[in-house]
Amino acid sequence: MAIKSSFVDVAERGTVNVFLLAGQSNMAGADAVIVDPPGFQPTAADRATRFTAAPLPAGNQSPLYLPWGELRGQPLKNELVHGPEIGFARVLHGAGWRNVCIIKVYANFNRDVVAWPWSNGGLFFDPWMRFIDGRIAEVQSQVWLVRVCGVLWHQGIDDAIHGSLAYQYSANLRDLIVQLRQRWATSTMPFVLARSVNSSIARAITGAGENSPMAAVRRAQVNVGRSVPYAAWIDVDDFPNVNSHHFCVASQLSIGVRFGLTFLKLHGDYDH
Repeated sequence: MAIKSSFVDVAERGTVNVFLLAGQSNMAGADAVIVDPPGFQPTAADRATRFTAAPLPAGNQSPLYLPWGELRGQPLKNELVHGPEIGFARVLHGAGWRNVCIIKVYANFNRDVVAWPWSNGGLFFDPWMRFIDGRIAEVQSQVWLVRVCGVLWHQGIDDAIHGSLAYQYSANLRDLIVQLRQRWATSTMPFVLARSVNSSIARAITGAGENSPMAAVRRAQVNVGRSVPYAAWIDVDDFPNVNSHHFCVASQLSIGVRFGLTFLKLHGDYDH
């Protein structure tokens, strides 16, 4: 991995801008299959951005772990896919951001979990933090300064399928935002979330009414996005779904663009 040589102005600025992406299958890019032709066509933004990804809790011990490299597709279920990171990185690059590194994790959990796995001390949280710390250490070994600039979040369907966790979603997500901001010592770090798809799978399992778990999660996501300072939510309901509640490559690109534009709106004057 050559981080320093990948950024032409690191010697002048001495700062790498890190973004943390996390969620479940739609953050992973499930079913957003990169097909040939034309396959993945890298742009200047893709070549300038550094990207690493892994499933939790295995992290860099997983065979799906993607070490630092140029922004590209990732292996998932014997296919090459990508999530919203592509569109997001291209928006940032177009807005003048440079020296961007993206650290992405993704995970699903079963209905038998007792505590929210993403909570501090939960099944995913500690492996997630170790993965981030390890990847940041790799960058810090080659550049002067790392700045964690923001978090993108696309998760919630598992909470609806679980049922009882759905009604704790608002409190859990608010606590997570606080934990992440405290960890990187900034109360204003932008947190942008995508409201979960109104999953037909979740509704078939736990119900489809206004008070159903899936509806509760979606309301909580909007409320958090609207009420937490320096947080926002994006709508993805207008994109067609594939395989029940996933997105194709074109939709993932557009979702990434929405993430990027929303981040820039939250902190349009952010020093970069």
